[in-house]
Amino acid sequence: MSATTSAAPPEPKTSRAERLAIQQRLGGIAPPLFTAVFALLMGGVVIAATGRNPIQAFKGIAEGAGLTWFFHLPWNTSTDSLVTYNLTQTLLQTSSLVLAGLAVAFAFRCGLFNIGAQGQYMMGLIVANWVGISLVGTSSLLHILIAIGAATLAGAVWAGIAGLLKATVGAHEVISTIMLNWVAYWFGSYVFGQGGPLQNPATPTNPVSADVAPSARLPVFWGDPILQGLHIGVFVALAALVVYWIILKRTTLG
Repeated sequence: MSATTSAAPPEPKTSRAERLAIQQRLGGIAPPLFTAVFALLMGGVVIAATGRNPIQAFKGIAEGAGLTWFFHLPWNTSTDSLVTYNLTQTLLQTSSLVLAGLAVAFAFRCGLFNIGAQGQYMMGLIVANWVGISLVGTSSLLHILIAIGAATLAGAVWAGIAGLLKATVGAHEVISTIMLNWVAYWFGSYVFGQGGPLQNPATPTNPVSADVAPSARLPVFWGDPILQGLHIGVFVALAALVVYWIILKRTTLG
């Protein structure tokens, strides 16, 4: 008698569409990673060419950005409080850059070039500061929502100028948005400069803005609020990323 063995079921094969989808995802990740690594290498070459140690330079960058907080590396020469402060400041700046980057990315998905994110951010910042110092005595939640809404509307209106010019006279959005960046910059220099309407009256010789009311400040959950700790704006930026991903996924599938 001969023993019979049952054949194992064949393993499911990955469809060609699934393989293409994986390749597309990897293709979207690879360019920015390669660009970052290449930029670091080229920066190291330039630093070495000047007679400096690129490793020490990169260590200084990591410490200055607070990245050593994640690893507690032995060569960290900064105090824990300083590392925490550096990291919170890095995350605050990252949140603003993420939101500005999404403004550029969304326009690209619509077939347009938005090179004016800097100007739109500046106009939103100016309006947010104006609301923050004007509505003193307003409840905190309402004050924050009004400031965010007004800043968003200001940035949208500033971007809409380029759209209006393109639709009416055919002006290319690359040129108009770049020019609007400089208009916003000099407008900010005027309103926050010496004698400007939004200059801090406590320091008439310094071209700085006035401090917004405490009711208009986003709640800080990490770090010292007096030293501009990390506020919940970082979660707003992350939520915007999720919304953009959902919109991108739906438009791609559609």
